Order: sequence, then C-alpha cells, then structure tokens
Amino acid sequence: MIINLDEIDSTNEYLKRMSKDGWNSDETLIVTAQYQTSGKGRRGRSWVTQPGTTLMFSVMMKPKLTLNDCSMLTLVMALAVRRALCDMDIETKIKWPNDLVLNKKKICGILTEAIAETGQIIIGVGINTNQDSMPDDLKDSATSILMETDDCVDHDSLLDNIIYHFEKLTESVYEAGDLSPVREEYEESLVSMNSKVTVLDPNGEYDGICKGIDDKGQLIVEHDDKETKVYAGEVSVRGIYGYV
Repeated sequence: MIINLDEIDSTNEYLKRMSKDGWNSDETLIVTAQYQTSGKGRRGRSWVTQPGTTLMFSVMMKPKLTLNDCSMLTLVMALAVRRALCDMDIETKIKWPNDLVLNKKKICGILTEAIAETGQIIIGVGINTNQDSMPDDLKDSATSILMETDDCVDHDSLLDNIIYHFEKLTESVYEAGDLSPVREEYEESLVSMNSKVTVLDPNGEYDGICKGIDDKGQLIVEHDDKETKVYAGEVSVRGIYGYV
C-alpha cells in the first residue's frame, strides 16, 4: 500500500503515528511526500529539501528478522537505491552504512528506526533528484541527479524500481538470515573499500583501512595490526570525497 502526501512533518514520523494508532499489519506500508517540514537523518541531523525536488519516502514493515538484526536492512535499502540508479545509468557509491554518493558528493540518506512494541521497522529514504542548486553550506558536500546529469527524474518510476529491488534483495537476506548473499555486491559498492577511514568512536577516534563488512553489516576496519568491527561508530572517509 502506498500513501502519497503533499506535505508532512516527516514520513518516518507519519508512519510512527500510524503504528501507534493501530496499524500493525504484516502488509508493507509506503508513504511518500512532496515536502517534509521536519525531515531528519542519522543522529538527528536535519534533511534539507525543496518542495517537489527530492524523492522522499518511508517504508514500514514487519521484517523476518530479530529487531537486533534489522539494521542490516539499512544496507539492503542502500543497495536497492544503488541498483535502481544503475538502471538509469547513474553510478553511485555507498558510504557505510546509510549514504549514497555521486561524483564524491552525497545524493541519498537512509534512516532506519525500530518500533519495539509492534516488531515493525521504518526505513526512511531521501534522494536528491531534481534540485538545480544546493544551499551554500551544502554545495561542497551534496548534489542532485539533475545537477550531475542534466536529467530530471520521474519520482514514481524511480520509487517503483527501488521497491522492486528492495523486495528482491530482502527475500535473499531473509532466506540466509544475514547479508551473506549481498555482501560481495555491497563491498564492491563501498566508496571506502581498501581505503583509509577515520572511525569516530565515543571512546576515541582512530584511523584504519576499510576491509568491507561482515555478514551482519558491521564495518571491518584494520588498524594496529588487527581487525575491528564497527557497529555504532560513524565512519568518515577523508580525502576521497567532500564531506565527513
């Protein structure tokens, strides 16, 4: 089921209210919006949009995974978006775990939130599509499909294709119980693969080399002659593209 809205505070917040009001179906629910007044990204950062120029949608579903494993679906959605854009001859890379970059600038952000009471999760996606410019404070770190290709994007077609790929990828992950069926594809898509990364950890940041992900989606970072698996820390890749 798809709900199309002109304006909303946040598609994720809209679906949270739907869940609280009793929508507890096994059916997947998708909501899109032309404009979000309070869109947000990872760690509560704001997501800046211009009305009608960004594909914004959220998916609420009951995954066939434990809630602890649902973070894997953030990576699955990133792959689905990348596949859909590849179908348009737009080659993006993934910044672990939830951003896509085009020509070294952010083009897509993904935010996954769990609803423990119902066993549902909400995956929110924002893709810069038809903006013809970026605010001064973002122009060095973000871009749009229009700005990079001079082509406008049909949001309905792109959304349909993303959902198609997401469903196919999710089926394989459910069957395996982890990301092993898509791990190689994800690693080939990583902007930081075999490159230097800085892990911003609450216990102190450190530098290392990105060696890919494990079957649960944790980033594998080689440093001090050992490998560390990063789950909650945020990784920034310095010197490769223009934002951290």
